Amino acid sequence: MPTLNLPLTETPSLLGGFDENLLEQSRKGEHALLQAKRTAAFESYSQIPNPDRFHEEYRRMDPALFQIAKFSPMQIPEAAATYKALAEDTNYDVVISVSSEGIAVEDCNGVLTDGNLVVMPLDQAAREHSTLLEQSLGAGMVPGEQRKFLDLNGAFWNVGFFIYAKKGVDLKGGILIRYHNDQADTVLLPRLVVVAESLTRFAIAEQFTSPDNVKTLCISGRELLLDAAADVKLVSLQDWGNEGLHIGEDWARVKRDAKVNLFSMTVGGKVSKMTVGCDVCEPNANAYLGGMFFADRDQHFDQKTLQFHSSADTYSNMLYKGAVKDNGYSVYQGIIRALKNCVGVDSYQTNNNLVLDPTARADSLPGLIIDADELACSHGATFGNIDQEQLYYLRSRGIPEGEARRMLVMGFFDEVIDRIPFENMQDHLHAVIERKFGV
Repeated sequence: MPTLNLPLTETPSLLGGFDENLLEQSRKGEHALLQAKRTAAFESYSQIPNPDRFHEEYRRMDPALFQIAKFSPMQIPEAAATYKALAEDTNYDVVISVSSEGIAVEDCNGVLTDGNLVVMPLDQAAREHSTLLEQSLGAGMVPGEQRKFLDLNGAFWNVGFFIYAKKGVDLKGGILIRYHNDQADTVLLPRLVVVAESLTRFAIAEQFTSPDNVKTLCISGRELLLDAAADVKLVSLQDWGNEGLHIGEDWARVKRDAKVNLFSMTVGGKVSKMTVGCDVCEPNANAYLGGMFFADRDQHFDQKTLQFHSSADTYSNMLYKGAVKDNGYSVYQGIIRALKNCVGVDSYQTNNNLVLDPTARADSLPGLIIDADELACSHGATFGNIDQEQLYYLRSRGIPEGEARRMLVMGFFDEVIDRIPFENMQDHLHAVIERKFGV
């Protein structure tokens, strides 16, 4: 069920220093399971052609912008780091912190004590949950789909976590994973594997930060596997400094009566390319994809969504909202794919864009690949500046023009932000939007 796959190469296609030597360094001293997984990912990665600006997916974002060859893997100490609590941590049950000082895992509310929720590094999971990890690592992506950077991450990840929720787990606060890279000219390669058994309910937040004027790269990979009637939310917030580069891949497989919510929030960094894909693979499986982006000051953000329906009677809904100003450039690409005999599919794809000044640009390319009858699939995109009638209405009520514009921009984004299950993250996004809008 591939979409835009290219012929595989006969000779290895490698990016920068991501070669056999780095693979051996990454495999050194690891559990045999992880070594085998890395090797398999490397073989796939090396056979997929390197991204080229003439490939359809990269026509609007030159891969050379990421300057991959200039970065070396970020060094993360093996020894556990001291946990440093932040005020926002009180909103979560478990907090994971990753930085150049090391990794800290804090069980804030004792939710890990009974063993029904497992949160641990991948190397520990390979020893303690080898069978489950073997079945899960690399299983989230849709079969047959070429994803060069997800395979690169699978071969070379330098920090990884395994989250396993057993049947019936219901977290009130959720899990926070906080990544911070302050090492110039280094690449962070985080891998996250989430396995949710039936009837589980929980949310995960990831935050990516770096200082301004420090050149960093992140190539992330996330996989979520949801069993029957599971309900999982994942929120990813890119809040990098002004020299941050980001490539992200999110994939989810959703079974009967389960529901996944994948939120991608891109506000920081210089260049970002995000891909979010889901496969609703059993009847009454549900996927909700939401995202927001605000590109200004020459930022370039590229978002791609893939909604796969490999089973009849499945549902997906995608809503991405973005704004551009001050030479910002955004690209949205999306595909809804319904396979043969997948009747009863119900799928929507909506991309709304605010173009706030003439120097900015927004492109939108929604699409459908439908091989079945008796279904409902639709897509749409809108572009425009602030609605002048709405602005006039607010000003006629005595609201100053600047405040009226701020209210309209906030209202535009709130449809997405209100879906985020973490109030502190909602407040943070509101503050970022105000700063970018110039309030």
